[in-house]
Amino acid sequence: MKISKYLILPAFAFALLACQKEGVLTNDTQTDIFDEDVWSDSIKTVQVLTSAYSGLGPESYMTRINTSNTLSEYSDESDERWSTTVPSTFTNTFQNGTYTASSIPAPFNTLWGDTYKAIRIINLFITRVDESPLSAKGKKRMKAEARFLRAWFYHILTKTYGGVPIIDRVLAVNEDLNLPRNTYEECVNFVTKDLDAAAADLPISYVGQDYGRATKGACLALKARVLLFAASPLFNGGQLAANKDAIYGYKEYSPNRWVLARDAAKAVIDMGVYSLMLGTNNDNSTAEGFYKVFLTRNNPEMIFMRLSGSNRSYESSHLPKSRGGSLHTSPNGNYVNTFPMANGKPIADPTSGYDPQNPYVGRDPRFYRSVIYNGATWKTTSGTFGPVYTYLNAPTDGLTIPFTSVGTQSGYFNRKMMSEDVTGSTGGAEHLFPFLRYAEVLLNYAEALNENGQTAEAYAPMAEIRKRAGLNPFNLPTGLTQDQMRTYIRDERRIELAFEEHRFYDIRRWKILPDTYCKPLRMMVITPKSGTITPLGTNYTYEERDFVKPPCPYNDNMYLLPIPQSQINISSNLKQNPGW
Repeated sequence: MKISKYLILPAFAFALLACQKEGVLTNDTQTDIFDEDVWSDSIKTVQVLTSAYSGLGPESYMTRINTSNTLSEYSDESDERWSTTVPSTFTNTFQNGTYTASSIPAPFNTLWGDTYKAIRIINLFITRVDESPLSAKGKKRMKAEARFLRAWFYHILTKTYGGVPIIDRVLAVNEDLNLPRNTYEECVNFVTKDLDAAAADLPISYVGQDYGRATKGACLALKARVLLFAASPLFNGGQLAANKDAIYGYKEYSPNRWVLARDAAKAVIDMGVYSLMLGTNNDNSTAEGFYKVFLTRNNPEMIFMRLSGSNRSYESSHLPKSRGGSLHTSPNGNYVNTFPMANGKPIADPTSGYDPQNPYVGRDPRFYRSVIYNGATWKTTSGTFGPVYTYLNAPTDGLTIPFTSVGTQSGYFNRKMMSEDVTGSTGGAEHLFPFLRYAEVLLNYAEALNENGQTAEAYAPMAEIRKRAGLNPFNLPTGLTQDQMRTYIRDERRIELAFEEHRFYDIRRWKILPDTYCKPLRMMVITPKSGTITPLGTNYTYEERDFVKPPCPYNDNMYLLPIPQSQINISSNLKQNPGW
């Protein structure tokens, strides 16, 4: 495997020089990471590693959790409030497919550069931390943390672009910067090697001020995710390039890659450290554990996450206007339809008990923790609790056709990961954004088992997820075929991991864009019957329709994003992705 022993890519040569004048540590210091005194001061040395952590965030915005826009709006989970009425929005440009490698919309226009910037800091830390006065034990642990972080950022690059240039140490200014891309396989091997090495030197958990740092479990969970991607159709012999190139994925399919993904997920399970968060007194009937996992600082399910102090930024951005929010996200009706009934049966099953004219009764308990629908209760800004009305032309929050950017454009608002005691303008709660959580590990395990032909063994991890969800009965039907189990697993991922930045990449690695993202989004048109407006579902008629806006166009090149053309222009060895 060819690994470039440098720090940054050609476009960042100027950034290297700029960083020699720029403070990149904490907000209260202007110390530069290239100053020699950094490495003679233990506090400043630690700040370098902390600055690498600060680059973590949902892939939509690398340096922070952007609560107004998430990758859900670039997938089939939801639509962004402004994309219908303001043609120039980033989401509208992406959805219409009107971008090129020279005009990539945010947040993807900075993903390449921001990720390599983080890798640059990490490589510098690994190279120079031994010069610091930190203890030998501290240096060893922090080097392992840095290797985990480097693996994290390289996984972001590989799942977005395929193979990328591997750079594992500091660049000398006079070095050759014209670096080629490594193969996808080389990148996967590099990442898993970093994770194996880091796992050996990291603790299982932390207490006190170190809580939230990378752990052994985080290394193993990320490795399981990396190998799941490597085994998936897009990369496991299914690349769409006319002439298969090892840069974009493995040239040939190998079933053993599912074995590796299976074993990696099982290694996390076998640690015996993590479990799904349950409700009070282990009561799952209302999906209380599913709700609290995003709001409880210390819980057994979170493996690696972004912590925050008390705030209401998420509620402020996503709650409806009547609750002081900015209503940025309208969940897709097809996502809502994925939630089964409380008896575990899909709503399309004629024996499920689903009533299309009273569609919000008797659903999966997670539905009530994930979606604000017509008549759902939420706290008002005056402190009382009352129903939110999303019916056609309802005051403040209702659906409008055509959409006017004031209420919902789908008949729904998101409520997942938000505190039910907080409004967009009052109160606050500690929020946890999950980077890695145990529910994902179980779903990764179930998928790898099923794709490896072990469908019978996939029942157990699926049962854990569905039992915590409050489904009764929670067991799947017996005798499922591999294809049937695959559908259940993918639906569970869509429900359980919604709005956690998974769906955007899932529908790509599964190669199902034409059947998901490139289909029209759905809305629920709810019309009151004659009489007084009440939350009672039977007081309305319901009709599902497509969004007025057209679906996005589909092209094979959409599976991998383009490398910014500015990078290609200055690096003749940097090959662009197919179709861009």
